[in-house]
Amino acid sequence: MKKIAFLIVTGLVLCIGAIAQSKDIKDDKRDLKSSIKDKKEDKQETRKDLTHLKIKKAVKKNKEVGQHRRSIHKQGEHLEAHGVKHPVTKAKHQIKEEKEIKKDKE
Repeated sequence: MKKIAFLIVTGLVLCIGAIAQSKDIKDDKRDLKSSIKDKKEDKQETRKDLTHLKIKKAVKKNKEVGQHRRSIHKQGEHLEAHGVKHPVTKAKHQIKEEKEIKKDKE
């Protein structure tokens, strides 16, 4: 009787841990997507400033783009450690799909 109770309790603990971890992974994926969007917007602003010959402003924005890129890389490594395959690439594809869907609705 004690063995059965122990196995049931152990199974419940493992299931609850897996469910809680999946919620954290979903939040991390959402954060990664928003970071990629922010990086893309900042990169576009940098290129726009360069075309208008605003070099100092473009250099500052470009440093910010580098910070975004490094944080995206760290977030991707974190998600890979939790078992997500190619998180950055998947996030980029999801962003592109969402953009196409939004464009089709208009």
